Amino acid sequence: MTPETQPVNSPQDLLERWIGDLPHQLLLLEQVLLPGAITFDYSPGSLDALERQLLERHDAEQHRELTEAATAYLGEVLLGVAGGAWGWHTRPVGERPGQPVVRPDQELELSPVAPMLLISYALRVRTGTAFAEEVERLRQAVAERRHEVPGWEPVKEHTPGVDPGVPLPEHPALTAWLAERREALSAWAGDAFGGAWRWNLHPETLDWLETVLRQRFATAQEFDAAREEPFVQGAGWYLGEVIRRNRGAVWQYVPAPGSSLESGWTGVPFVDQPAKRGGGAAVPSVCLRELFDGERKDSLRDLLSWFRPTSYAHVGALLQRLDMVSREKVDSVLTDYADFAHNDLPPNEVADALQAFGVAISAHADDVDDLEESYAGILAAAAELTDGAVSITDVRLRADEEYDEVLEFARNGVLVTQPTEHQSDEYLDHLAIVEFIGHVDPDPGTDPRRFHMVDFVRQPNGVYETYFVFATPEQAAGLARELGVELH
Repeated sequence: MTPETQPVNSPQDLLERWIGDLPHQLLLLEQVLLPGAITFDYSPGSLDALERQLLERHDAEQHRELTEAATAYLGEVLLGVAGGAWGWHTRPVGERPGQPVVRPDQELELSPVAPMLLISYALRVRTGTAFAEEVERLRQAVAERRHEVPGWEPVKEHTPGVDPGVPLPEHPALTAWLAERREALSAWAGDAFGGAWRWNLHPETLDWLETVLRQRFATAQEFDAAREEPFVQGAGWYLGEVIRRNRGAVWQYVPAPGSSLESGWTGVPFVDQPAKRGGGAAVPSVCLRELFDGERKDSLRDLLSWFRPTSYAHVGALLQRLDMVSREKVDSVLTDYADFAHNDLPPNEVADALQAFGVAISAHADDVDDLEESYAGILAAAAELTDGAVSITDVRLRADEEYDEVLEFARNGVLVTQPTEHQSDEYLDHLAIVEFIGHVDPDPGTDPRRFHMVDFVRQPNGVYETYFVFATPEQAAGLARELGVELH
């Protein structure tokens, strides 16, 4: 059977086209029309800033483009409050054959809301509160329904390409390709970067990668001829890894049906952000080719601006999905961090966020007041995460004839001795911590969780804490895949 197609410009066709264009409209609003003007976290509170910007910037030249993009964002926020889905109203509006509307959850028994008309109303009355008043009206309806049916929550229909989702299961072809690329990394980096530190996956290294590519290939035809060779395959992997490790994207792969590709997204590895609202996606090999076909004017590094960085809110949502923290814990942390819960987190602060949600510990990288007390604090914090499975007592740092200095502690009453080496009496031995933290792992037969050292993208000569996340192997794999970190 072939899929049923809707007549051109029918209400259903117009609605499908509107929904398909939503990711573009939202990205246009955030990256081009109102960059940095509001916090695009899809919260009702963000609508105050949106309305303010519309009142300040709305002019005839930008009228249609800004209205459509703002309609997309306003509608998605309203759907987040009242649930429901997008619909289409057939009454023409100017030259438009109708307009998109928001249909709240049907159990609320509310009429559809037309975001475009709400924007027009806001521009006419100029109170700056029109959006907030509509949100409050919807909230009141939701509260009344909850009072009638305890535990009821409005249900929002998933908006493709906008609402967060779950990454695809890793395809065997992708698994094999990633393993091959990692195994060949050392040789590839030596070839591409001459053994220099530039291959540390920091965004600035993409400038060097672009330079190397342009030195090797003069035309798109030359690039195409070498596309399956190790150097180009490695370059594609490196570009994707920089995006993944610095923006929390995931590698994805959709097999090509039959013997031919249906689109540029099938049969090739690509990086995606399915778990982030309005996240980015890119096929690295295509991005590299665009350097030579005249289509790409931006640098490779500019690609990162189209991917949504990780935030405390993203980390909390992932931890809840992986069953590592409760909804109450997530809400509590996000309330405490409300002023920057949706702010961009650099890779090292992603690890710090894991500690904020209570699933990780850290070892201080700077000077400490007392070495023994600091080691005791690290061990106590680790033991606390085991929920009583492991107790640590009698921590002491003492001189030793063979190792000069050792750390001793009792794990469930059994003595553990760890050699340490200190360049001064103010700095912890992080290598020793990596070695002894495994003694705080619960017995594998009773609890599969263990401590994993969190590795993230670092700048040369930077000073960073050492983090350890407490997770099952499955949870660790999920964190590594979606947060752009490596767990050891």
